[in-house]
Amino acid sequence: MRKKLFVLTAAACVAASLAGCGSGSQTAATEAATTAAAAATEAAKEEAEETTEEAAAPAGDSITLTWNEVNGDDYGGTVAAKEFAAQIEELSGGQIKIELYLNGTLGSEAESMQGIQMGTLDIFRGNASSLSNYGAEKIALTGLPFVFQDMDQFEAMAESELGQQMLDSVDEADCGYIALGWLTEGPRSMFITEDTYAKLGSPSEFTLDMMSGLKIRVPETDLMVNTMTALKASATPIAYAELYTSLQSGVVDGAENDMVNYIGNSFNEVAPYFIPDAHTFGCGVILMNKEKWNSLTEEQQGWMKEAAAIAGKTCYEYNQQKNQSIQDGFAENGVTLLPVADLEKWSEACEDIYASYDEESQAIIESLRSGEY
Repeated sequence: MRKKLFVLTAAACVAASLAGCGSGSQTAATEAATTAAAAATEAAKEEAEETTEEAAAPAGDSITLTWNEVNGDDYGGTVAAKEFAAQIEELSGGQIKIELYLNGTLGSEAESMQGIQMGTLDIFRGNASSLSNYGAEKIALTGLPFVFQDMDQFEAMAESELGQQMLDSVDEADCGYIALGWLTEGPRSMFITEDTYAKLGSPSEFTLDMMSGLKIRVPETDLMVNTMTALKASATPIAYAELYTSLQSGVVDGAENDMVNYIGNSFNEVAPYFIPDAHTFGCGVILMNKEKWNSLTEEQQGWMKEAAAIAGKTCYEYNQQKNQSIQDGFAENGVTLLPVADLEKWSEACEDIYASYDEESQAIIESLRSGEY
């Protein structure tokens, strides 16, 4: 536009200059004036076209991303997803929006993980331990049994340089995912049915030997299967949507999950004995389809990571408070807490799992267990 204005101004100046000369220059002045008028007309035409184009140009394409969650409203991952949605819409000025589906509307955990890889789903709150089944092995180390003592230790890892390295390793594995951030879900523990409790002799506390032969439902991941096997249980992978009826019908003797999920999905109704062994922590990860991620601008990617960090903090704070209130209300929800009498034996039983990894992975495992990040 400035160029057009310059052309108009220059042409006018030339015409005026020549018109101010003597009578012998009238022909030249006329020709200059004609040339200036033509230049001015052309410049004005181009400027009008440019103005029209600028008015028609969009401020930015609207992007809607689908996010599936297998749990309901009263779940830390769902609370985090809603916070993420609010934050990304604000940070992007409405340019990016999240369409959130709950209770496995768009599929089970396994279907969601596959959907992210194939690009039929944009975002999913997956478990780090599941990622070893999909090509991202390094981050799955955080899901190993007994590497974290409590939620504070996990959160410290999530905010550390090692935590970021674990997230970056998903991209480096080039398996179709990008890990945007961590969601601290809390410790996962065992719970058993009334029939199982009676079969064990109605104990007042729980010991490792009682795990022997119990059919325990686990997520469909090698890591969780290996953990239950190390604890002498019979690992039974079952889709999450089928867990309640599987406990109710006796297909499995028990299962494992965090407290929020345990109460939120009413598992206490069919498995009222809770065993706080905290064998692993819910290492939630906000996963996104890599191709979709690469289609975003650098600025948009920055907004996504910022929203993920805020969502992660929200999830941690929510679950800290929720876990305590749930445990305080166990009695009124018909739950009997069975303390673990020999927890050190549970950790020792899993040593062979650590030893099965290569030297680099064992160094990471040691860092995770030591709390030195």
